[in-house]
Amino acid sequence: MMLESIPFFIACIVLLSVISLKSPILLFCLLAGSLISIVLHQIGRQVNLPRRQVIFLQVVAVSVILACFWLDYFADPAQAQFFKRAEDFFRNNLTQSNTNTTNTTGTQAAISLIFNVLRALYLLYIAVALIGVINAVRRDDDWQNIARTPLLVVIAVTIADVLTGFVIGN
Repeated sequence: MMLESIPFFIACIVLLSVISLKSPILLFCLLAGSLISIVLHQIGRQVNLPRRQVIFLQVVAVSVILACFWLDYFADPAQAQFFKRAEDFFRNNLTQSNTNTTNTTGTQAAISLIFNVLRALYLLYIAVALIGVINAVRRDDDWQNIARTPLLVVIAVTIADVLTGFVIGN
């Protein structure tokens, strides 16, 4: 039986080593989730809880820990997720040839201002469109036709952001 488990153990060791190199916080969360799962199992055995409740508590505990990890992992500023690469590209390339630091600073500020205005307009459009969809639902209108255009805009902007990342690169 132990001989059959060796490939699984090797795979687990490789996975943990890759995770520890890429994201030590994820490794910590996985280890904390495992420890909490073991502790809950031992408590369930001592208190004589039904097996279904112990498993449910273990799943909830591990889910909460991983949810906290994902919230921490994706907690970036909004500009980092929407056309950030394009902004960095323009900042680096438009200010590269300038030797004057005041001019460089002004150009970088102008580029940031332009991209932030674009982000604000996009968010305002989504908010206004969402209000229109909510009003259509309240009036029992055909809200799906009203929601189609903003959804297409969101999809188009997302695709544009991804394609910009492909063109610009890392």
